[in-house]
Amino acid sequence: MPGSNSSGAPNTRDYNLGRGRILLAALDALTGLPDANGFRDLGNAPEFTMTVDVEDLRHQSSRDCVKFTDKRFIISQEVGLGFQVDELNFENWSDFLSGSQLVYDNPHDATIADAVISAAVHLGAWYELRNVAGERVYALDASGLVYTIEMDDVVDVLLVEGTDYEINEKLGLIRFLPTAVNIAEGDGALFNITTAATGLNIRDLDEVAALQRAEVSGALLFISENAGDCGQQVEFRYHKVSLTADGEVSLIGDEVSTLNFAGVAEKNALVADLSKVLTVRTYDMKA
Repeated sequence: MPGSNSSGAPNTRDYNLGRGRILLAALDALTGLPDANGFRDLGNAPEFTMTVDVEDLRHQSSRDCVKFTDKRFIISQEVGLGFQVDELNFENWSDFLSGSQLVYDNPHDATIADAVISAAVHLGAWYELRNVAGERVYALDASGLVYTIEMDDVVDVLLVEGTDYEINEKLGLIRFLPTAVNIAEGDGALFNITTAATGLNIRDLDEVAALQRAEVSGALLFISENAGDCGQQVEFRYHKVSLTADGEVSLIGDEVSTLNFAGVAEKNALVADLSKVLTVRTYDMKA
């Protein structure tokens, strides 16, 4: 698609083997243009599709033996789009889950005394480690951090890793072994952090809080690169889109996981373009 073909003859450069990039930006409420954060590249996109849906009403004449259509009324037009991304970073997860991206304040930067793991342990089960306020604790493998796991009794009994429990320090998960020596079924269990993480060892976590937005809205740029004739670039500028998740995500499988999005192009009355919905511009690098 190098531009207008005024030659009157076929041109193989007009064949398209689609590749491209997708950029998304939040809109400034006053200008209708991308806000100060600019466009974010959504990463590799295996698929991008566009649809144009037209709703019409057809009037038929009844004056002859066989009715025929004598007028077609166009009632509505809508541009839809759908795409996949296969880079499952937290920005893309946040958009897919209509969520907000946050940073989780890992509470292991303070000492913790006698936080209850379980008041009645079931041997063989996994438990989350939480502080006395109920907040999850992660990264117990942080350099310099010291913690203990204890059986809750009149005099607490120190438990031994490998003998009484196994632990995933990074995720803050603990499992009491069926063969435990120093704790029995139904006993209480506690944990303590006696030396807290400091400085570079805090290791807070990226977090997505799902379903905090009804939809994802913004300006979308699809920059098409024609693999049939590299150098041709076509910019599809959707001045305002409304996006939602579309379909399932395979989190276990033998194919690369993808996040699927579907959306519609909305009118953005604030932009200067002739079309307030979609503008297509061609950049022919070989002209």
